Amino acid sequence: MRILIISDIHGNFHALERVMNEVGYDVAVCCGDLVVDYPFPEQCIRAVKGTVSRICLGNNDYTVAYDKKASDNLGAKYAHYAAALDRVTDLTAGMVSDDSKKYLLGLPRETRFVLDGISFYMNHTVPNMPLHHYLDLALPLSELNRYYEDVQADVILTGHTHVSYIKKCGNKILINPGSVGEPRDKDPRASFATLDTSTGQIAFGRLEYDTTETVQRLRELNFPNYSLFCLRNGYLPDNPDEA
Repeated sequence: MRILIISDIHGNFHALERVMNEVGYDVAVCCGDLVVDYPFPEQCIRAVKGTVSRICLGNNDYTVAYDKKASDNLGAKYAHYAAALDRVTDLTAGMVSDDSKKYLLGLPRETRFVLDGISFYMNHTVPNMPLHHYLDLALPLSELNRYYEDVQADVILTGHTHVSYIKKCGNKILINPGSVGEPRDKDPRASFATLDTSTGQIAFGRLEYDTTETVQRLRELNFPNYSLFCLRNGYLPDNPDEA
């Protein structure tokens, strides 16, 4: 069985569409954040509903589904993005149908499942922490293990950082597929991971996609400049108003 692992779509439908159409898979799973930052949230939700079999709630899914302000749950790292994030969250909420909001409301904070005899635990960030909590990738392995020491699973799937990685936590494998729609590792191509259950092979992939319509809609809808910057450059600018 080949499992496609994705995360952090952020309303970027053309990136999602390219990955789903190009990558061969038997089962697709998603670590959350379907919406916010790009102008096709409704299309992304509908696509995920039709193709992804396991999914969990992301912090941006939460703010849209529960009509919250993004600025209420920002850590110090992105405090200067408060006004821009509130604006893009409001724009996103206005583009999401009632049915899609209900779908987001029904997403679990964490989920466990078994595929082809392999047990999985999936969470947008880390267990027992707020959805906006960022995992410090520079943490020593001993500290990283503390987050997951009580998790009973062969494989742990996570997102939120928008940076792909694989780590060994005791006898568990921790996988972050990076971001489909908004990578932040200075490579703007859509990011994903695959796991072959028959061989145990884990692979990371990147795909280019057409951004023409996304750029046009970002400008038409007056999205914050950082969305366009990150689409082009693969990382967030220091100033959210920088284009």
